[in-house]
Amino acid sequence: MATATSTSSITELGGKYILDRTCTGSSGATNNVTGGTGVIHMVQINNEANSTASYLKIRDNASATPGTETANGVGTPHFTFKAPKYTKITYVIPGGAAFTAGLSMWCVTGTAVGNESDPTSSVIVKLITT
Repeated sequence: MATATSTSSITELGGKYILDRTCTGSSGATNNVTGGTGVIHMVQINNEANSTASYLKIRDNASATPGTETANGVGTPHFTFKAPKYTKITYVIPGGAAFTAGLSMWCVTGTAVGNESDPTSSVIVKLITT
């Protein structure tokens, strides 16, 4: 997976910039992209290459298993963000959303817990956290 994390004082919002150029679900989550606790301030999902909606799912845990369907299990996201077809969308979270264990994330084409269906083309995800 092509995930990069940069830590600096890049914005007044947060000091970590996470970039995942190939967000998928079938090959598993991109685990612990933040390396620990923090606050999510901004999420950007680039779904411009896909003719169907994509969903970014984020779990507050050092690891996640997208195919797990148990309620509150390791495949249950704490956050889900929708990117409509052919769009790039940015979500800004006023005041931020705290997380305690690190963020693991994946992208799929459905909202159901356990969905592992990859978008047809790459989804690019950017996060700004502290």
